[in-house]
Amino acid sequence: MQIPPTYSITNSMLTAIAKIEANRSIIGNTQLPDKILSHLRRQSLLKSSVFSAQIEGNTLSIEDIQDSNSTSSADFQHQEVENIITALSLLRENKPPDHIELQYILTLHQQVMYNLVHPSQTGKLRNEPSAIFDQLGNVVYMTPPPSQIQTLLSELLQMINYPEDIFPLIKAALAHLSFEKIHPFLDGNGRVGRLLLQTILNQHSYDFNGLLSVEEGLQERKQTYYTVLERNEANIFIEFILSVVLNESEKILVEIKELSQPAPEDFLLPRRREIVTIIREQKIISLDQLQRRFLKIPDRTLRYDLKQLENGGFIQKVGTTRGAMYQIKR
Repeated sequence: MQIPPTYSITNSMLTAIAKIEANRSIIGNTQLPDKILSHLRRQSLLKSSVFSAQIEGNTLSIEDIQDSNSTSSADFQHQEVENIITALSLLRENKPPDHIELQYILTLHQQVMYNLVHPSQTGKLRNEPSAIFDQLGNVVYMTPPPSQIQTLLSELLQMINYPEDIFPLIKAALAHLSFEKIHPFLDGNGRVGRLLLQTILNQHSYDFNGLLSVEEGLQERKQTYYTVLERNEANIFIEFILSVVLNESEKILVEIKELSQPAPEDFLLPRRREIVTIIREQKIISLDQLQRRFLKIPDRTLRYDLKQLENGGFIQKVGTTRGAMYQIKR
């Protein structure tokens, strides 16, 4: 096999890269509160880990991973996801190495296969023939023999570390394709390959401020992902990966735009904003209850606040007597 694979720059690639660059610039320049950014990064980490495992057949969801009371029957699947979380966390918390060595790839394998296979099989290149099968058990690809793995990995690392003429997004796609074709391990190649993809994206600041979950897009288009891997045509694979990164970056853009837009009540006077927050938390509340929350505020003033909030479309009054209640307007 040839590393890097033969490819050519197409208009489709250039268009996708230009759009990704634009999204990266907007996302990078959007200021979010630290608490919100931290939450989004945690969600991205969970999505990347869960969806990477799902690509391999894991049935757990994000909710399952967040549920500490999950059943022991899923221990293996939980371990699989937790391993990816560990590897991705280390990748995101520590700046990826400028120069990727073979040991880095072996360490990724140790992390994703921890407690899933015997320790003697983690971080070890395969020393026996292997093949990739389809769902019917038919061989769709014969992997290189063990005697060629070291040489092919050296060529892969040479491509990743040195050529400056390969655009980073294209390099990431080529590296992932090449790694999967080398198939250097008996198990875990997909998970390690996607971590390598993330590493290269992170190296060149295409992680979108730690919010990119390329694995979600791959899982959503899992059959196409498998098909373009099997076809082993570099141009098609590059265009596919670029389309996934573009789509996921647009999801991030929509999400942060919504979060960075001030809510209408943000423009209210402080007391009225607090009243809206109280009613939203309590679901429905009476004037008497509000009076007990604002003991120093005259009743007349509170009634005026409620009337102004009602006129502004923030709340609605339920009932017309002294026992009227107030709730958020639906």
